[in-house]
Amino acid sequence: MAYSSDKQNPILPRLFAVVDDIFCLFEGHIENVAHLKQQYGLNKTANEVIIVIEAYRSLRDRGPYPADQVVRDIKGKFAFILF
Repeated sequence: MAYSSDKQNPILPRLFAVVDDIFCLFEGHIENVAHLKQQYGLNKTANEVIIVIEAYRSLRDRGPYPADQVVRDIKGKFAFILF
């Protein structure tokens, strides 16, 4: 996986993060960031890429949530890759 901030669109920024060997490349914008931070118990400095990683961890570790329900809760224009 490669990441570059070259030729980045300011309207749809690219972000990259790694948490506990979960790699996430995120491009876009989430409209309901505040709601998702509260839902996943994240601090104020968490950004979109951290929200996606936490949503994945919650799906993987905690529950019988269908994957489409987790993604459906994220509102906005975005694309992401988890590895």
